[in-house]
Amino acid sequence: MVKADRASSLAWGFAGAMAIATVFYFLQVLGMQDWDAPVEFMLDRWFLIVPLIAGFGTQVGLFRAMHLLSHHGGGGTMTASGGVSSGTMLACCLHNLVPLFPVLGASGLAAFFTSYQTEVFVFSIGVTALGVGFMIKKYRLVKRAME
Repeated sequence: MVKADRASSLAWGFAGAMAIATVFYFLQVLGMQDWDAPVEFMLDRWFLIVPLIAGFGTQVGLFRAMHLLSHHGGGGTMTASGGVSSGTMLACCLHNLVPLFPVLGASGLAAFFTSYQTEVFVFSIGVTALGVGFMIKKYRLVKRAME
């Protein structure tokens, strides 16, 4: 891979990580109705949030690298495992929207995610790690095919 392609993949990965972090932050702001509480939450749970953000960014960077190599393939995997990471981060934030849940008929969902927040994060980190591993394998196959 040439330097420009590597830089492009890194930039895409960084942008993906920042995008998912921003979405997570604003979902927290929406739920907590406070601009500072999400920062405190992220600082308190950084060891659960950083792997998700980094994993999503890595998947975006690998997808870009594969796209530059072959102009096809790999996107479904990033979407699936990245979607799980994003979905889990969203689900984690749902307990902050508890006042709306009775109207939506989802009070039990809020209670579940409040009680099992750490487990949901750990599950998502595992799925993200599997997604990154699969993307690395797919990247190597595409790279080998292009040689």
